[in-house]
Amino acid sequence: MSYTYLFKNFFTNKDFLIPADQIPGTLFTPLHFAFSGVLLIIVVLAAIYVGRHEKLIKPVFIGLWIFLLVFEVVIVTWESLSAREPGFDLQTNLSLYPCSLFLYTMPFIIWGKGDVKKSACGCLCTLGLIGASINFIYPGKRLAYYSCISFVGFHTFLFHGGMLFTCMVLLISGIHRYTGVKRFKELFLPCIPTLLLSIPANIINFSPINSDYMFFKGEFPPFDMICKNMNTVQTVIFLYLLYTVLPALFYLPSYLRGKLQKKKAECVVS
Repeated sequence: MSYTYLFKNFFTNKDFLIPADQIPGTLFTPLHFAFSGVLLIIVVLAAIYVGRHEKLIKPVFIGLWIFLLVFEVVIVTWESLSAREPGFDLQTNLSLYPCSLFLYTMPFIIWGKGDVKKSACGCLCTLGLIGASINFIYPGKRLAYYSCISFVGFHTFLFHGGMLFTCMVLLISGIHRYTGVKRFKELFLPCIPTLLLSIPANIINFSPINSDYMFFKGEFPPFDMICKNMNTVQTVIFLYLLYTVLPALFYLPSYLRGKLQKKKAECVVS
C-alpha cells in the first residue's frame, strides 16, 4: 500500500479504511516504530529542557493542558460524526479511562497546593506514568485500526506523549519526588483521583449502558487474562486494590527507610 494512502485518508474513520494489516504505520509496523522512536526522543529532550527552566513549567503545562483538552473534545466529536453510523457512543466515548486522569489532575498540578497537589502529581507520576509508557509503546486500541500517520494516531501519540512529558518534567524539576515520605497517608494520596473517577465510571459500567470504563469489567488486556476466572465482584475488588496499592509501592521504600532511620535514631538516643 502506498504511503500516499495515509495522507489522502488522514481524516478517514476506521469504518471506511482498508484492513489494518494493509496500512503502513499500524501496530508494530516499521513506520510505527520509527514514528514512536522519533517522538520519544523529542519528548525526552523537551522534558529535560523545560524541567531545568522553572519559569517555563507553568506556562508550558497550561498550554499543554488546554491543547489536549480541546483535542480530546475534537477527537471524540469527530469519531462520533464521521462513523458509518454517526452518533455518540456512551459505551466507549466518555473520558473515563485511567489515562483520562491526566486531563482531570492537570489543573491541580498547575494551581493546587499541599496534599491536593501531591495527590494529583502522585497520581500522574505513578498510574499515569505506567499508562503513558504502555500506550506510547503499545497503543493497541488505536493502532489496531489506524496508522500513526492519521488524525487518531496523532491524537493518541500526542496525548500519551504529553503525559510522559509532564511526568518527566515533574520529576526532573523536583516538583514531585518519590522520596521524603514521612506520613503513612502520603502512600495513598496518589490513588485518590483514581478512586474519585471510579465513581462515575462504575455507575455507567453497571448501568444498562454496560461499559468497561477504568477496566473494572476486566475486559481489556492484560486484565482479561488475569480476571478470566474471577466473577464480577472479584474483578472489581481486584481492580480497586490494584489502583490503590500500585501507586503506594512507588513511595513505600522512602516511607520504610524513614521509619528505619527514625528507629535507629531512637535507639542511639536511648
